[in-house]
Amino acid sequence: MAIPTGIRVLDSRLDGGIPEGSLVCVYANPLSMPEAFLYSFASVKKTYYINTSRPSEHVRSSMISMGFNPKVEFIDVFKEYYLGENGQFVIEDTYRDTRIFDFVGEVLGKISDNDCTIIVDNFSFFLNLRVSKGLKEWLLMKLYNLSKQLRNAVYIYVIKNVHSPDIASLVIDVSDVVFDLDVEKIGDKIYRRLAIPKIRGRTPFIDTFRYYVGIEGVVIDTSRDIA
Repeated sequence: MAIPTGIRVLDSRLDGGIPEGSLVCVYANPLSMPEAFLYSFASVKKTYYINTSRPSEHVRSSMISMGFNPKVEFIDVFKEYYLGENGQFVIEDTYRDTRIFDFVGEVLGKISDNDCTIIVDNFSFFLNLRVSKGLKEWLLMKLYNLSKQLRNAVYIYVIKNVHSPDIASLVIDVSDVVFDLDVEKIGDKIYRRLAIPKIRGRTPFIDTFRYYVGIEGVVIDTSRDIA
């Protein structure tokens, strides 16, 4: 079975969507507006949304302003990591980097819904924490195994060109599907482009697609496919 991405043209090219039970790495330049893709993925079915870099209320507001109103349950890592009991920002805490993995692991362990999507926005947050490489690998594999157990899609957004090659390669190797999002400047214009170089169990795309983000979300410009 295929799981729709919520992006009509893309689902058509993917024969209905991505394979069920996939760990999907959204490997993206932040200027490519990867959040538009994440919001589309979240619009397909009930979604557990792990927010790390912004408060959940701001993420929801952004979804609504872009025309999305998905059924989302936030796992608010931002609040858990950055804010104290009274809502103040915590400047430094020696053990909070390790504790946040315990928090996320416990929450993920309670998800048993066989008709849901899980989104980590963003996974780079965890890769940048001051913990052992083994703990980062543990969380990656937990998400990978969860996608298989639930037969659902698990999306992890990873920021391009900020991680060491060994860490980036590990994430891409474990992932079943890779969405590569980037920007390019041609003359005085900036274009956003999408490549899907990896779909485990299927023939990967050889085309790269330009897209733009409007009030209707992500729009794939099939008339401007890049050979």
